[in-house]
Amino acid sequence: MATMDVYGFAHEDLRAARQAIESALSIRLEEAEESDGCGYYFRWATLSDPWVQIRSNSGPCLRRGGNPPQPWHPAYGVLVFVHGPAQESVAERLKHDVPGLSFLERKETM
Repeated sequence: MATMDVYGFAHEDLRAARQAIESALSIRLEEAEESDGCGYYFRWATLSDPWVQIRSNSGPCLRRGGNPPQPWHPAYGVLVFVHGPAQESVAERLKHDVPGLSFLERKETM
């Protein structure tokens, strides 16, 4: 079964998180609008590399259910998701090269 690694920044600065991830991975993330129009996030995806997404964990774009919706990891204002082929190589660079980024969990995906 495939997995997804979840990381978090304690701050809520989505653009600062983008700069840190881009620098560590030597990639350029693109800005994308949330499907429900409530904000934006950053993503990077190729066919042969892992996919990386940076999303806010506060405000109207919360992914976690409930009434009202709750943050997934409340102590972290920005979440980073890594999944797809060769995600271990990205995980190593993130762990060593991104100050303030914490590994939170590995989840199974479909």
